[in-house]
Amino acid sequence: MSRLSIAAAAVAIALSPLTSLAADKIVVLNVDNASCELCGPIVKMSLSRVSGVKAVQIKEASVDSGAVATVTFDDATANIAKLIAATTNAGYPSHQQN
Repeated sequence: MSRLSIAAAAVAIALSPLTSLAADKIVVLNVDNASCELCGPIVKMSLSRVSGVKAVQIKEASVDSGAVATVTFDDATANIAKLIAATTNAGYPSHQQN
């Protein structure tokens, strides 16, 4: 085994516990101002562009409630604040559903 192979193996072993700390999380966001037909796709696109986001589902606004985004993300890369910032920057402020 070459020194390079040994070094690469050592790095992989050293980093392996760090990857086990990351986990997929799911958050549900209530999205304000997203009441038009094009709003849902815009919100979905803005969330999908956040690094670490794996999936986004949008429930369109209805007469009784606003739009709702369900986001699956890697918590080692993304967080709820980044997701809220993404929708807010797109013109659709959001907050975590209780």
